[in-house]
Amino acid sequence: MTVPFHPPQGPLVEAGWLRANIDHTIVLDASVTRVPGPDGTTGFAPGLAAFEGGHIRDARFADLFAAFSDPGAPFPFTMPTAGQLERAARGVGIDNDSTLVIYDQLNGAYAARLWFVFIAYGFRNARVLNGGLPAWIAAGGAVDRGAAFPGTTEGNFTAASRADLLVDTPMVLNLVTSRDSTHPLICGLRHAQFFGAGSSDRRLGHIPGSHNLPYPDLLGPDGRLDAARTIQAVAALNLPSHCAPILYCGGGINAAGLALAMAAAHLPFGRLYDDSMNGWIADPARPVARNGGSITP
Repeated sequence: MTVPFHPPQGPLVEAGWLRANIDHTIVLDASVTRVPGPDGTTGFAPGLAAFEGGHIRDARFADLFAAFSDPGAPFPFTMPTAGQLERAARGVGIDNDSTLVIYDQLNGAYAARLWFVFIAYGFRNARVLNGGLPAWIAAGGAVDRGAAFPGTTEGNFTAASRADLLVDTPMVLNLVTSRDSTHPLICGLRHAQFFGAGSSDRRLGHIPGSHNLPYPDLLGPDGRLDAARTIQAVAALNLPSHCAPILYCGGGINAAGLALAMAAAHLPFGRLYDDSMNGWIADPARPVARNGGSITP
């Protein structure tokens, strides 16, 4: 007897679920390669080499660096246009009724970013594999090596009109100057970068008035997101009741991780500042908070 397929309800799936349902899903590897620069900044490159070195059986490589972002935008990983997303999704065989499971080979934030791209364009059948490739291997899942999944036929994916899940720099500037407490800013950067210490990255510091919730702090020792851990961390921020936070980080990746963690914990988030600190510091006149709260132009 054929067991009926029931898509998962939340944004995360566990490795055991994926093993049982992999024949009903399209698995996307959204890995990205980090390239340290001589000035302390971090560059990025497609993670195809990592994918070819080992990936979930029958996974398809999703080039988040170029295909699933807008490569012509001034900042890396900028949200793609509807046409760009359609071309990228169809190219890896995604249909309108496909169920996607996304993972990456770092800490899950890049998978979360691709998940967010899909939900921003109204596609609700995307999930993230909790714990990524290590969780899959620990569960006894098969690993393939070599080139991308063969024999992929072009899909028919159609992007809906983009949902109102993004804010731009003028909107964030207005929030800062008006001190709008109904939309508190939450930054997903690590503490050292948020407070402006321990790196020569030019994006050190944060938007004034922001709360710090590092995405890596929401991961357990096994690299998995845990709802109780997320709820406790968000509660510790003492946010106003019934607020709709704006999430950001250095370039929109860890912020997507926060969005995923909060959605999995049934916590409300407002929108994501897509350009994040990349966009904020593009104009040196905008204030940046560092060193325990001092403001630098």
